[in-house]
Amino acid sequence: MAIFPAKLALLFLASVLLSGVCVAQRSANLLQNPDGSGGMTSWRPYGEANVERLANGNICFVVRNGGHFDQDVELPQQSDGKYVLLIGQGASERINSDSSITGLPYLYGYMMEKGRADRREIRSYLQGQQLLGRSVFRDEWVKMWGIFKVPEGTTTIRFFLNQAERSGDPHNGSLARFDNLGLYLFATKDEAEAFAFQYQ
Repeated sequence: MAIFPAKLALLFLASVLLSGVCVAQRSANLLQNPDGSGGMTSWRPYGEANVERLANGNICFVVRNGGHFDQDVELPQQSDGKYVLLIGQGASERINSDSSITGLPYLYGYMMEKGRADRREIRSYLQGQQLLGRSVFRDEWVKMWGIFKVPEGTTTIRFFLNQAERSGDPHNGSLARFDNLGLYLFATKDEAEAFAFQYQ
């Protein structure tokens, strides 16, 4: 029996959706308190960093004037060579008319290993890709994400909620918000990308 193009398209769409569901079912968020519902539990605040409730009742992380949050996440054993996805949503009060990034929400991270006397050596910096939230409108929520291969010997990821700053362009008290955060581990980069694309 011949399969018409419309049926082929439907079959392809179904396979993509099922693939996304399977990836989601295999992936667990390694972050603790990723939406701020537990206040600052599991997060370390620095500078002007708070958890706030919006007018619609939504709770989110908020940083001002270069403040930030961070959280250390211990990776499962045998994570070497796998791929981590840093992801979340961000919004900014400040929309710059030029190309400045100052004030915009920015996810960032380190991959680390435990050293002597519990010192941690940084193995890799997690930056670039789509980790900067470039809002077009004030208070517009945008998705931020990046995928990174785990170097050999990595035991811990430090996950940051930052406010970006361009040299010579200081903060002005505007805030950046973060919500729906996640740190996920995948066997392949393709799985991580599939999960990121369907992440809501």
